[in-house]
This record gives sequence, C-alpha cells and structure tokens, in this order.
Amino acid sequence: MEGIHTMKKLKQPKKILLIGEANEQTTAIRASIEVAGYDVVHAGTMKAAEIALEQGAYGLIVVDCDTNNSVVESISEFTSLLSPKTPTVGFTTSRSQTLVMNMMRNGASDVFCLPRDLGVVKERIELVMSKNTNMQEATKKHDEIQRLYNEIHQAHGAAVEEIESLSHTLANGQCVQDQKMRLVAMAAEFRTLVSQELEVESMLRTSLEYLLHRLGPTNAAVYIREGEVGWGVGAYINYDRQGENYSEFLQTLGEQACTTVSQEKTLRVFTDGNSFTNWIDTDELDFEGNEVLSIGCFDGEKCMAVIVFFRSDSKRFDDESLKIVETISPLFGSQLGSILKIHRRAETTWPSESLDNEDDDWSFGNAA
Repeated sequence: MEGIHTMKKLKQPKKILLIGEANEQTTAIRASIEVAGYDVVHAGTMKAAEIALEQGAYGLIVVDCDTNNSVVESISEFTSLLSPKTPTVGFTTSRSQTLVMNMMRNGASDVFCLPRDLGVVKERIELVMSKNTNMQEATKKHDEIQRLYNEIHQAHGAAVEEIESLSHTLANGQCVQDQKMRLVAMAAEFRTLVSQELEVESMLRTSLEYLLHRLGPTNAAVYIREGEVGWGVGAYINYDRQGENYSEFLQTLGEQACTTVSQEKTLRVFTDGNSFTNWIDTDELDFEGNEVLSIGCFDGEKCMAVIVFFRSDSKRFDDESLKIVETISPLFGSQLGSILKIHRRAETTWPSESLDNEDDDWSFGNAA
C-alpha cells in the first residue's frame, strides 16, 4: 500500500482575467480590482480570452454581461473546458433579476451591478476566491479520503484471504466504511438535486420528496424564518393525521417548537413523544405513541429552518435514518441561505454593509 500523500495548501493566483469591450464599465471594474492589489489581464474578445486562459492560470474570471450576452448562456461550458477550477463573476449596468438568476444558473459565483457595487468589489472578489479555494481544498481532501479508502479496501480483501480469524472484525469495519461512503454519495446526490433550485418553494418540495424517499412514510413539518423572530410553515407532509385539524396543529407546533429547536445544532431524538412536548414546554400538542426527530438547519451560525419528523413508535427511525437527517440538514440550510442571498442581491437597493456579515438578516420574510 502506498504511503499517505501530503496535501499542500492551495495558493490562489493573483491574476484576474477581465473579459469585455473597452468601455467606461470595464475601465471602472479594472481600476477597482487593481486598487485591491490584483494583476488584471484584459481580453476584449472571447478569442483573446481563450488565448489568455491557455497561456496562464488565473484566480478569477470577470465577464462583462452587457457586451457578452452569449457568455451568459454558455459560461459554464466555457469555463469547464478552458479553466474548470477558476470561479467566474459577471458585471452589468442592468438590475434585471432574470439576468442575475441566469448567470447563477450558468455557473457564475456572483454578479456586480454597476455603479452601485464598485465600493464592495474588493470584498466580494476576495470572498468568491476564498470560497473557491476552500472548495478545492475540500475536494482534494475528499479525493484523498477516497484514495485511502480504496487502498484500505484492497488491503482488507488480502487480509481476509490470509487471516480467517480476523474476518468478523474486518467485516464490521467494512460495514462502517460502506455506510460512510453511502452517506458521502447520498450527500453528493442531494447537493446536486437542490443546487439547481433557486426558488424556496421548489427547493422545499425537492428536499421533502428526497427525504420521504430515504426515510419512508413519515409526518414532517418544515418551518422557515419570517422576520427576526417569527417562523412560518414552509412545507409539510401529513402521513397519518388526516383525522384532525392539521393546519392548526402545524401552527401550534411552530409557535411552541421553533424557538427551542432553532437553538440546537444537533439532531434531537425523542423515542417518547411526551418527552418532546416536555422539552419544548407545552401541553397543547399530542405526540402520544410517536417517535419525534427535530433539527435546526443552519447556514453558518444562522438557523435558516427547523424540521420536525414524527411517526408511530411502532415504526421507529433506524440508525441510518438518523444519519441521513444529520447529513442532509446542513446542506439544506446552506442551500436555503444561498437562495435567499441570490434574491437579496437582485434587489434594486442593496447596502454594501450587508455583505456576508454575521449579523445580516437573510430570513425569508426580509430577503424574498
């Protein structure tokens, strides 16, 4: 078995490729980037951009969306062929939400609206490049883990053939590894499904359908923020409570549970439904004979959603179901946060001080 490879810290190139005709907008963007300490290579045409990308590495590609409309539709193909690891941002004098959404769907990491965003170009460029570096490092770590897993798997096969007395221990270890790899594959599948959903409603629908498929029949309620302190029902599944006023039940559950659950970053499991009602300090809800799962879905330090699953304790959630919920919830919170930020960036008035500060209110009631 080969030795462990040492992973080097990625260094992002300081050169930035600017694609666009020479005009007032490209001049302003170039000046803002150069003041931030970056070297800028200007390509006036797509052909010049291709040549520049073939000749050197760049930390970022900046595209004039007003004069390169074709790039908006083909940006993902363009960058994947010529520089797949380089993030792309666009800039435009238009404040069209449709343009922003198209750019994001086609692979852009951000879109500057000129002239209002000139004052925050440096911060947002650094944020995009930092996120890209972190993502590449995470990918390298994942690839290294996968490589090590394959080596261990091969060594395991040889050991089973040679040492029968260790077969039981090794088999148990293999089960643990297989479960981890299944969770990694499942997380990648879920991320792929929701990454193209840029509307809250469609993302909630896709997520619940996916979880229902993985967990089996279950009642579920998803609550998302409405303002600073309020919570509203985003989506729900009514599996076996058709004989009661479910809307009133969901409303009461949200009022009683969200404040408590949103403070928890870990999954809480209540095999006795009464323990759950005691935890959220209410006697208005009946969870007798139910097993309950509750979890807050965070984007960074901000809880973006609260999810409560419950069903009869005769059909308990198994260990794999718990791990699925634990794996999916941070991805769910992160995608919800991304959607709300995209909608916020498309608004006509966007204060620069709201740029990814910890105190920003990205709640659905304020951002959508």
